[in-house]
Amino acid sequence: MITKLLYILVSGPEDVYLEQAFISASTCVRHNPDAVLTLLTDRLTAEGWLRESPLSDPFQALFKEIKVVDLDASESAMQRSRLLKTGMREYVEGDFLFIDADTVVARSLEDIDAFDATLAACPDLHASFSEHPHRRATINMCKRLGFDAGVTRNYFNSGVMLVRDTPENHAFFRTWQQNYLKGFTAGIRPDQPSLAQTDAQLGFPIRELPGEWNCQVQNGVRYLADAYILHYMVTNQASGEEDKLYVLNSRDLLMKVRKEGLEPVKAILQNPLRGYAPSVRVFAGEDIHFFQTRRYKWMRSKFSREGFSLLEWLLKVKDHLLKRV
Repeated sequence: MITKLLYILVSGPEDVYLEQAFISASTCVRHNPDAVLTLLTDRLTAEGWLRESPLSDPFQALFKEIKVVDLDASESAMQRSRLLKTGMREYVEGDFLFIDADTVVARSLEDIDAFDATLAACPDLHASFSEHPHRRATINMCKRLGFDAGVTRNYFNSGVMLVRDTPENHAFFRTWQQNYLKGFTAGIRPDQPSLAQTDAQLGFPIRELPGEWNCQVQNGVRYLADAYILHYMVTNQASGEEDKLYVLNSRDLLMKVRKEGLEPVKAILQNPLRGYAPSVRVFAGEDIHFFQTRRYKWMRSKFSREGFSLLEWLLKVKDHLLKRV
């Protein structure tokens, strides 16, 4: 395939980003043995954890190209990672498909060569922005950027992005980084609000990738059968439920990978769907929005399968009286 496959890594012994990237890149090579995998990293990571990690040699061996960027080492790891991401078009030559570390590649990605777009991504949570579960919070966050997100039809997920090597894309990424840095000073840490802002400013050049290219495991059930890439950690783990949905959200498992290599995740390498929890129930429609409410999160925090609930008992009595048993 012609399109490069790009990963970004800013990591240290205190996190598990290298372990995530190791698993994802291993699945990528498994299905795309002839592709050019490129790693973009910062100097602090390259001369530190990338050398010292027990996975250093097998991880680096997955990449045909490793590019190291000098960034201010006093910046946080998150900030350095965002600077590489919003600047990646300037650092890498040629067309590329950017792939987040918290992913599993399920099959060959060679079809991306023929995809008719110069810049493309999937909608966040596979929802139009009018139906996005976090629409209100996102609009409020974008207001702090001085941007009215209400004009946006698609709020794109930045975890998988097709980026051709064009002058327009170089300009897009320069603007994205400028917007991100302005947002960072206003306390906006995620990069997607500034991505949406940049898309709107430049006339909405981002085209929609089919959901199979960034199948976000909480919301992408309809894309699972034909998924190219599974994206398993697509939200902040605010409710605590996300880590139970897909096994690679387990820090303990990723620490095993650090010590033992890929053996603990062998089943997932063979079939990414094995990463789902054994028992999963699918929700849709208004239920999705309910599960984002503070009411649900409060009730969920109080729930114990073995504990007694007065409310549950009273509702049971009501149902019995109304013959709903």
